Amino acid sequence: MKRMGLDAASISCGLDMQSPFGLIPVRQLAILAIGLVCGAAVAPGRASAQSCPHTLASLKKVSECELTRLFEQAPPGPIPIGYARGEVLLMTDAKLPRLRARLASTAWKGKHFEENGEYVNQWPGFTALRGKAELGVSGYDGKPCLLFEYPPDTPLFGNTFDEVREIAPGLYLGRLYERCPCPRYRGYIAIELACPCR
Repeated sequence: MKRMGLDAASISCGLDMQSPFGLIPVRQLAILAIGLVCGAAVAPGRASAQSCPHTLASLKKVSECELTRLFEQAPPGPIPIGYARGEVLLMTDAKLPRLRARLASTAWKGKHFEENGEYVNQWPGFTALRGKAELGVSGYDGKPCLLFEYPPDTPLFGNTFDEVREIAPGLYLGRLYERCPCPRYRGYIAIELACPCR
């Protein structure tokens, strides 16, 4: 069988062929071509996997623009059930947004979710401040999201709500808002289920 002007015997014997770089063994050319094709096929996937954070810890190193991109591209996901560790990632209304977020995370540790969508926040050594998670629509981009809301008389959080989406199995990213006098974006939080079992 002939291919590209070379017969099978020539290829198997590793004969040389003329190229702009001089004489190159045919076998080496074949290996080089295969390597280039395979490399081109896997490189984008590898780059994508490396650029996509999939843990609570890795999200703390991500820029606000990248957090926004992750939120925009994610589905709402199911309402969590069980304990989810929490981190405040960014507080945009602070002079030092990352430092303010770290300080907030020393107090707020996450949420405990029940099967009906109700949850209570975890603080160091105790739980307090109950709310409810429901499927809704994001005021940011008009797409489906989970809404974490509180009764209006809830201390600290009564005037706040979160728009949340699942960016990886068991890992949720949320935009923080103040409700009144009009919704105001305040930053990002993330929660990660201790057991993301479905």
